Amino acid sequence: MRTTCVRSRAHQQSWVLQPLVDAGLTADEIGALLVRLVFDDVVHADGTTPADAMAPVRDRSARVRAAWAETLDRMISGGPQGSRLRG
Repeated sequence: MRTTCVRSRAHQQSWVLQPLVDAGLTADEIGALLVRLVFDDVVHADGTTPADAMAPVRDRSARVRAAWAETLDRMISGGPQGSRLRG
C-alpha cells in the first residue's frame, strides 16, 4: 500500500512541475522559484498583504511566466482531474 501512495504522489508532483520543465527550466531553477515563492509567503505571513505569486518570474520570458502560472494553478487544483485552467 505504501508504495502505491508514494508513486501516486511522485506522479502528481511531476504533473504539477511539468509546465516549467517544458519551458526549459532546470531542476535547480525550478527549486529556486519554489523557495522564493515560499519565502515571499512567509515574509507576508502577517496576513495584511498577500504575497505576489508571480514575483519570482516577473523578469523572466513570457513562456516561463505562462508556465509558472500554469504550475501555480496545478498546485491549487490538487491534480490533473481538478485543473481549473484549460488551454
